Amino acid sequence: MKILFFLLIFISQTAFATDIATRGATPSASPSPAAQNPIPTEKLALRLMGDPETFDWNIAHTMVETYVLMNLMDGLVSLDPDLKPLPALAESWKISKDGKTYTFKLRAGVKWSDGVLLKAKDFVTSWKRLLTKTTAAAYAYFLFDIVGAEDFYRGKLTDFSRVGVKAKGDSILEVRLVKPVSYWIYIPSFWVTFPIRQDLLDKYGKAWSRPGNMQTVGPFNLEKYEVDHRVMMKSNPYYYGERGNVAEVEALIIREDGAAFHLYESGKLDFLNDISTITLSKIHDRPDLKLFPYLKSVYIAFVISKTGGSDPYLRRAISMSIDKRRIGDFLHGGQKAATTFVPPPLLGYSDAIGFRFDPVQAKKELALAKFESGHPPKLDMILPNNEKSSTIAQYVQQEIKKNLGLDIEIVQYDNKTYFKQLDQKTSAIYYASWGADYPDPDNFLSVFFGDSGNNRTGWKNKTYDDQVKEARYESDPVKREPALRAAQRLLLETDAVVVPLYYEPNSILIKPRVQGLELNPMNLLNLRKVKIVR
Repeated sequence: MKILFFLLIFISQTAFATDIATRGATPSASPSPAAQNPIPTEKLALRLMGDPETFDWNIAHTMVETYVLMNLMDGLVSLDPDLKPLPALAESWKISKDGKTYTFKLRAGVKWSDGVLLKAKDFVTSWKRLLTKTTAAAYAYFLFDIVGAEDFYRGKLTDFSRVGVKAKGDSILEVRLVKPVSYWIYIPSFWVTFPIRQDLLDKYGKAWSRPGNMQTVGPFNLEKYEVDHRVMMKSNPYYYGERGNVAEVEALIIREDGAAFHLYESGKLDFLNDISTITLSKIHDRPDLKLFPYLKSVYIAFVISKTGGSDPYLRRAISMSIDKRRIGDFLHGGQKAATTFVPPPLLGYSDAIGFRFDPVQAKKELALAKFESGHPPKLDMILPNNEKSSTIAQYVQQEIKKNLGLDIEIVQYDNKTYFKQLDQKTSAIYYASWGADYPDPDNFLSVFFGDSGNNRTGWKNKTYDDQVKEARYESDPVKREPALRAAQRLLLETDAVVVPLYYEPNSILIKPRVQGLELNPMNLLNLRKVKIVR
């Protein structure tokens, strides 16, 4: 199976990044094949599960908008299906011998969709905006390894020219790190680092990312957005790279899984992800069903400021009360019970970390919990309003009731409202998933840093932060492993803030007429090479 092939490639991920730093430079990209591209004429239709929260790539943070943004834009670096870094907007790069300075040479002649040349200063503009606290970017911390970046974000440094991001002319971008980070070459492939033009910010303000205002350097332009209906993208005539024959992409916003499957079956969708468990149980042997590896952990987490989420004994009791081994039996998508928050085969995964299903010990932990009223409170759990989330939440609800006698109220929201509720920390428990933004365990564990914009638990633990950073700045996998495991024991066992539930591959339906579609293990959908075959 395709999954096994991809699972093996990550074991040597840190060694690969170290090797890049040692060699000091990547090979230059091949000449742009844009001149040989066919004239796009075809239309592709896919599904979005809800309305995108934003098209502003500095602040975007959900997979709903990612399928759009990753086809509107490119970064300095791209990742192939095996997650190998490849030249994109940067035709080449060099890494200093000490691993702290990255020098990117931009590809010559790249133009924005309005014909304006891409310049190195467009990255400086974007990264300054990402690190400006009023931007409220959940992923600002991704750049904190750059000299002066964290101080600028916290207001301790007001002069951005002292931050280690410099445009040296129009075609050279220099980035200086505080310490060498073995995986850092992956960071400029992530959407929050994509370039932004200052003239568009000056002209449109916050409206710069709306259709008609936005300019892109990727294969498509944002043509139209109709709330609760669809997002339209059209081929970018200035795109520098290779592409297929798709002229128009229609991303239909379809919240109900059954309706999405019906549209796929009737030929109105060419590609369908997030397939319902009911549907998967019926179509598991169909040739148009493809399984793609996915670095993803599905979990529940506690908000420690809320009644019911604040007691570590209660949290441990709940963690031990859920039999995760049965999840794959009713989701039908190849799900495997999770132990660590870091999924396999990334460094730091272990089946010896995290609590096993143990209802007897769970009751003992619950007996040690202390409640103001003398008895356990009624707990609420929020989750997105889709069939799979609902199925899992009901199972978790039943397990906790059966094994602990505790009541869980399930509250579901549409995508936008769900994330607002997470940000406001309205409930004691939330159901969520985390898919990799870069293929390293740091991406999973840094989610729960005390200052992470993606940490919705309210939990802060300096020892945890220090352990994750210890692993971050160590290039030897053997030396990284103990710190990664110690951090997870603190997160999952000692403080029990997070309960990993399962890992799963990506189950995708793809029409035979669609060729060249790429979906890598970080669920990044690449449509630029797609060809529709009649």
